[in-house]
Amino acid sequence: MRPDIDLRGYLDTRGATILLTLSVLALLAVAALGGLIQPAVMAQGTADVEFTFVVLGLPLSLIIPVIAVMMTAGEWSDRSIQNTFLQRPGRLGVLASKVIAATVVVAGLVGLAIGLAAAATWVGGELMGEGAVFSSFESLLATQLPVLAATLLFALAMGILLQSTVISLVVAIGLPFVISTAGVLTMTFGSELISDIVRAVDLTAAAAALGAGTAGAFELLPLALLVLLPAALGIRRWSQREVG
Repeated sequence: MRPDIDLRGYLDTRGATILLTLSVLALLAVAALGGLIQPAVMAQGTADVEFTFVVLGLPLSLIIPVIAVMMTAGEWSDRSIQNTFLQRPGRLGVLASKVIAATVVVAGLVGLAIGLAAAATWVGGELMGEGAVFSSFESLLATQLPVLAATLLFALAMGILLQSTVISLVVAIGLPFVISTAGVLTMTFGSELISDIVRAVDLTAAAAALGAGTAGAFELLPLALLVLLPAALGIRRWSQREVG
C-alpha cells in the first residue's frame, strides 16, 4: 500500500491543480459571504461559526464527491489503470491507497473550511457586527462533520463500484439531491410508508442523527445500503474486472 504515490500522482496533474484552486477560491468566497454578511441579516447582529460552516457545506457537498470519484475511478475511465496494476501488483492494495489518498485530500479541504469559517465569523462578528459566536463549535463538529464524512463515504463507494468518472459523479451528486427532495415531498404529503422508504436511503439524515446521538438502529440502514453494500460489490469487481 502506497497512498503517497496516489497522492503525488493526483496532485501533480493539471486537472487536480485546477480543481483544487477553484475549490479553495469557492470556499474563500462562500466563507466571506457567510461570515461577513451574517451580522447584517441576523436580528442580534452576530455571526455564528456553525451557520458559516453550514453555508460552506454547500460547495463542499460538490467538491468532496468530485475529488473522491476522480481519485478512485479516474484511472479506469482514462484506461491508465492497466499501467498502475503492472507497476504495483496487488489490486486491493492499490484501491486502499487511493481511498486513503482521497480521504487525506478531503480532510485537508474540510480543515481549511473550518479555519475559514472561524476566521470569517470572527471578522464579521467582531469587526462588523455585535459579536462572534463560537459556543456552537462543538455542535458543528458533532453534526456537520458526520454529514461530510457520509458524503465522502458514499462518493468513494460509488467510485469503487461503478469505476466510471462520469457515471459515478452523476450518482454521487444526484442521488442525495433526489433523496432529500423526496424527503421534503414525503413530509408534505405525510405518507408513513414512503417516509420509511426515504429514511432507509437518506444517508445525510442518518449521519446527522448519528452525530447528534439521536440515531437508532434504523439509521444504520442507509449506511449499509448506500456505503457498505456498494463498497463490498465494488471491491469484488475491482479485484476481478478485466483491464483492457
